[in-house]
Amino acid sequence: MSALGAIEAYRLWAPAYSAETAISLLEDRLVARLTPPLSRLRLLDAGCGTGRRLRAAGAASAVGVDISPAMIEAGAAEIPLPHMHMMLGDIRALPVPDRAFDVVWCRLAIGHVADCGSVYAELARVADRGATVIVSDFHPDAYRAGHRRTFRHDEAIVEIEHHVHDVATHLAAAREAGLEEPVVREATVGPAVRSFYDEAGKSDLYQDHLGLPVVLALGFRRSR
Repeated sequence: MSALGAIEAYRLWAPAYSAETAISLLEDRLVARLTPPLSRLRLLDAGCGTGRRLRAAGAASAVGVDISPAMIEAGAAEIPLPHMHMMLGDIRALPVPDRAFDVVWCRLAIGHVADCGSVYAELARVADRGATVIVSDFHPDAYRAGHRRTFRHDEAIVEIEHHVHDVATHLAAAREAGLEEPVVREATVGPAVRSFYDEAGKSDLYQDHLGLPVVLALGFRRSR
């Protein structure tokens, strides 16, 4: 299977992207554990897709940046929220000011970039002093086990280009960017996602995948 670049892949996926998957559910639970209460905070989602997580976040203000015009367009079709703004942009060159956010998310997007250091540098730049920075990624163990970033389109399975960044690489890039106090979490295949296997008619694969780490999440503090 030939993998598509992010812009082309998400152009195809955008109309159906709102449907939850096993990976997105596990990732959302991990990020929720690392995210502080947002009701009075400024939130950035770097690589926001359609902005579906921003809508439910409850932040005082919410900005989403994504490289895919189709994903931004799909998100814009939803009922607008007065405190939420979405824009086109690259997570390696975010179109937002320095130190503008109290919480910065980069969720399941950094794997689309070969040099994760460039992303961490931008996440740190836009994080205010004391801000929380949270990065999630497709787990390297899942990739090594043969799993890939895929979605279904017109009865075909489409693979998205993905670059593997192990935990040490993430931590080194974050440290170089000035992010501190790392917290590392992972999510494994388990009962929370069994229904996805059953509904797809792949119940037999559930036992094979049980216990496999599939999502990696890292939290940091911008202390200076």
